Amino acid sequence: MADKKNQEERLEMVMNQLGESVLGQSDAAILAETSEAGVDPQVEAEQTRLVLRQAAKLFNDVNTRLSSLGHVIDPNDWRRGQRGYHTTCLTCGSFASFTATTGEMRGDALDGMCVQRDQYAMSRREGSR
Repeated sequence: MADKKNQEERLEMVMNQLGESVLGQSDAAILAETSEAGVDPQVEAEQTRLVLRQAAKLFNDVNTRLSSLGHVIDPNDWRRGQRGYHTTCLTCGSFASFTATTGEMRGDALDGMCVQRDQYAMSRREGSR
């Protein structure tokens, strides 16, 4: 298990380094390299935009669904794991995860209302006294 974790950490490090190397290149260098590879830069750019839009929409959908079920999460506290991204409800501790590549959403937080949501809630009538 430790070997698999080390392998994943190495892969993440390589991916980060590749991303940083791309960010360090000029637009002209990227276009030249893409054209040399026989790839249409416009098609590649649109495919990349589509993937990023889909991931952003899924992230928004998961957060909206959790909120509608009364769960309180920190949208900046999604952590990357072996099978996508995961977080927990700050109120009840229920788990939620999603996988950007497949669009799959899982976890007990997505299955029902937050069991602790009413514990701190106060009706308008009680609050106005």
